[in-house]
Amino acid sequence: MGMNVMVRDVGPPAAVASVRAFRDGLAFLDPVDLTDADRVDLIDELERTKRAAAAAQARMTDALRRSVHRAAAPGPTARRDAARSLGSQVALARRESPGLGDRFVGTARALVHEMPATMALLERGLMGERHVTEVVKETAALSAADRGEVDRRLADALPRLGWRGAGRAARRVAAELDAASVVARTEAAVASRRVSVRPAPDGMAYLTVLGPLTEVVGAYAALRTRAAAVVSGQVPDEAPHGRGAGAVAADTALRLLSGRAIGQVQPVEVHLVMTDRALLGTGDGSRTVSEPARIPGHGSVPAPVARSWLRGAGEGSVWLRRLYGSPDGRDLVALDSRRRLFGGLLRRMLVLRDDVCVTPWCDAPIVQGDHTHPARDAGDTTFTNGSGACARCNLVKEAPGWGVQVVRGSSREIQVTTPTGHRHRASAPPVLGWGSDPPSRLEQHLAGLVDAA
Repeated sequence: MGMNVMVRDVGPPAAVASVRAFRDGLAFLDPVDLTDADRVDLIDELERTKRAAAAAQARMTDALRRSVHRAAAPGPTARRDAARSLGSQVALARRESPGLGDRFVGTARALVHEMPATMALLERGLMGERHVTEVVKETAALSAADRGEVDRRLADALPRLGWRGAGRAARRVAAELDAASVVARTEAAVASRRVSVRPAPDGMAYLTVLGPLTEVVGAYAALRTRAAAVVSGQVPDEAPHGRGAGAVAADTALRLLSGRAIGQVQPVEVHLVMTDRALLGTGDGSRTVSEPARIPGHGSVPAPVARSWLRGAGEGSVWLRRLYGSPDGRDLVALDSRRRLFGGLLRRMLVLRDDVCVTPWCDAPIVQGDHTHPARDAGDTTFTNGSGACARCNLVKEAPGWGVQVVRGSSREIQVTTPTGHRHRASAPPVLGWGSDPPSRLEQHLAGLVDAA
């Protein structure tokens, strides 16, 4: 979620102030009077500085992990809750998702306690954070002793490798040291097979199938064979219609996965939010017909593309639902419910408003409708008090020391408070997405008065 700021109530200690002063000083580096050789040298040193900063982050993260675990109550449930809370705190501090926060906590622990040579390379700026993440990931199934042996063997080679090469090297040594653990990891990976979707630029999306190598390669080969036959005119029931082999393969895969016959319309519901002006050319004449539409959780779509989707959807397959916005056109209006759970149209309104999980920098899809002010403390099941959240963030906010509240006087801004007292704020996007804030009616009126004068 965009437009996030972090505030603190107390002055930072000397260590934080020192790093902050160094960071601020980077803004005053002037490249004008430097030679090209100097500029290249400076680019190199700044890259090393980023890598050394990642090493310092790892040390701080592991120290925080040890402190949190010492303070945690005994028992597996309490330790699991503490680990989840820790990962979310680190994620907020790094402006990243909770999943990446968990990953960095594990990486930091491995670097600090089990891989001193790799850590030293990171500190000296000879390896990047992505490199060490790959090495740690590929040695995750090993014992501490075997991981240390990988660290020792690859210490000289790693600075010369890219991040993919570093991962391959670590994987090879791991397979040599403990083949059984690598086999067990491979077998366990089969249980994680899944299908996922994520947005792509220009109104497209990626559909990813994670499965056993042999089966995925076989499916890909079958698609390519079918596509080649269609393009060459050897399939009587399907013509290429100007498509290349790649487009035919993609169309075939999507058609077969959705169970459609050739030429059948895709029977799926998509929440497409756009103004009446952009859709029909009617309504507020001050707005443009080119204003992009938005698909919650996936981002903006150019208005002509959205209109073409609707034209090609087929008769009787498009349903319109009017959404009423605030006078300035930024926010959806409130919708209340007396029910305890967020369901039906109320839940749909939360998804349309919040787009993705409301936790700053999470960006995970909305899974649960949640009470910002808890229902157990007389929080209302209302549009204003509701929040769209992923399952992870909804659980974390119930952990000791966490708090979430709607900022008083804001249109829809929440504040997340962590156990260390840090506060992070995030706003719901405008109804058509970030960058679409229209001027308010009052601003337009005042501008008209100024022009008239």
